[in-house]
Amino acid sequence: MKTRERILVVARELFNEQGEHNVAASDIALAMDISPGNLYYHFKGKDAIHIALFSVFQRELVGLLGTPLTQPSLFIDDEDSPVIRSWFFLTVVLEKMLEYRYLYDNLSDLMHRFPEIDRGCRRLGHLKFAACETLIAELLANSNASPERLDSLVNTMAMTLTFWLPWNQMTHNADQSDVIVHKGVLQLLSNCAPYMGDEQHSFYAECEALYREMVVAVR
Repeated sequence: MKTRERILVVARELFNEQGEHNVAASDIALAMDISPGNLYYHFKGKDAIHIALFSVFQRELVGLLGTPLTQPSLFIDDEDSPVIRSWFFLTVVLEKMLEYRYLYDNLSDLMHRFPEIDRGCRRLGHLKFAACETLIAELLANSNASPERLDSLVNTMAMTLTFWLPWNQMTHNADQSDVIVHKGVLQLLSNCAPYMGDEQHSFYAECEALYREMVVAVR
């Protein structure tokens, strides 16, 4: 791995562990056992590291969130149910967000400080909405819910997806990574249950069973 790439990896790990406010560029250099001058050669300070990290994150998350939009059949499979397909999609998205969880712990401040992050987060917000809209359209294809209620549901899911990590940190900060992710997926999909009509109990039962299976499987 090249020095520039290593700097970004170490910076991300330190930001996640200690909070980005508590990490200086010199701390990153010290953790890498390189001189501050060597770090400065690659990045002209901590702000440049912030922008570079977010650029990588945005590119990766755009690719994930855009999948349901470019592949409409993502949630349709002869072997797996739409619930299982939805679960795996949301798991991958939340896992990527967890890799950069420092962003979500301090989102409004970072958006205020960095115009690039502000623009990028707004774009990601629109993509989260669109991805959730596509997912809901498949899961609730037979629902009689009004367009207004479905639009409200999409907003709720996109909001939950965006703020799940800081909420979990505040309420269950001892959770392991797999529990954080799969608990978040369960919470996201649970929002759909009230719109399932007679199928809501079986839908929620399938979600609960998947949660137990996923958490146990990774241990």
